[in-house]
Amino acid sequence: MANDTPADRGRRALLRRIALAGAAGYVAPTLAAVGLARASGGSGGSGGGAGGAGGSAPSRPRAQAPRPATPRRTDPAPPPELVVLLPFGADDAALVAAGYGVLGRNDLGGGAGRLLRLALPPGRGADAALAEVGGLIPGALADRNHLYAPNAMTCDADGCIAHDLIGWSGWPSAHAPRIGMIDTGINTDHAALAGQRLTVVQADLGNRAAAGRQHGTAIATLLLGRIDSPTPGLLPHAELIAVEAFHQSGGVETADAFTLSRAIDLLVGARVLAVNMSFAGPDNAVLRVLVERAAAAGIGLVAAAGNGGPGAPPAYPAAWPEVVAVTAVDAGLRPYRQANRGPYVSLAAPGVGLWTAASVSGGRLRSGTSYAAPFVTAALALERLRSPGSPMPQVMARLIACARDLGEAGHDEVFGHGLVSAPQHCTAEGGEFNLSGE
Repeated sequence: MANDTPADRGRRALLRRIALAGAAGYVAPTLAAVGLARASGGSGGSGGGAGGAGGSAPSRPRAQAPRPATPRRTDPAPPPELVVLLPFGADDAALVAAGYGVLGRNDLGGGAGRLLRLALPPGRGADAALAEVGGLIPGALADRNHLYAPNAMTCDADGCIAHDLIGWSGWPSAHAPRIGMIDTGINTDHAALAGQRLTVVQADLGNRAAAGRQHGTAIATLLLGRIDSPTPGLLPHAELIAVEAFHQSGGVETADAFTLSRAIDLLVGARVLAVNMSFAGPDNAVLRVLVERAAAAGIGLVAAAGNGGPGAPPAYPAAWPEVVAVTAVDAGLRPYRQANRGPYVSLAAPGVGLWTAASVSGGRLRSGTSYAAPFVTAALALERLRSPGSPMPQVMARLIACARDLGEAGHDEVFGHGLVSAPQHCTAEGGEFNLSGE
């Protein structure tokens, strides 16, 4: 073929190995995730069936009375809250005197101000409260304390050939960047994370219950999983600082703008090179300021583009111009059917049928833009190591120059600038560019 590249040939060879391995017993889950997933569920099993030696007729199934439908429990929505950023030195006494309850209070690093999580006074609506706060404390920035959700979807099809798909072979792990992530809980006892350079920081959740460990464990393993485990990570020798910022709210896992802002501030203080944010939610003025501050500090910010579907509105923080928005593609380089689209999409990465760690042990298949984001986070962190003095636009320009163009020529709303490539294959210098593609 005229356009037959080494990556294409390697991908086909890997697919042939997967197909031939079906009858050979155990195959590493990263190469044969589909077979393992099917073996663990569905209608299969170790029993014999009707063709046994005795030749007896199969038993007639016993009729069962239909079970009454169980009503789905709906938890009440949490009451509205505000997140407020006070100027340095400002006091919150006026807010307390006006009836606002302080649910959380954090002084940001570098004298950037004080972050507040506020409960509204009785009978006060959010719009009225937002207007009132600015009058009580001049210079305060206030917004609703929006909730954000992990961008995760359980996968039921496709195999995992993600590393080979982008040419990430040999794990360039002689480099050990310090990277950050903000997510749900992480099972630090998982075999794929045992002995890794992982620091977990539990954010202050107030009196709210912490979220589960499924999503965070999967993302951490994609980044940091042991190379000798069935779920090897992209950068197994990196140092990962993970902030557990999610809580249980109304029966689902969410993180509010207050906690996410505090998490970003913690990672700025930790001097990480890049931050993975596999979650999405609405635009928020206070969280945006913290994102801008992290970008100004030279930190690469990567976020999932969202799983709302092609017609969904922009998802944040991915849609802010300081953030690299990552969409997901499958093994055939087709767009993930539930991925957001829009001019803010920067890059595509494998995100369908990825074999990664389960919350307790072993692994499972997953899909979503959440799981595509770590590929770009890892690539960006290595580029930062390679050119520590380069400004972020130049660092990102090299990733863009080496991306494999997909879909329409140039930047488009489905794939962004194209499929990210492994840094060890990237020699382009590039110029500077706007992360939003404009």
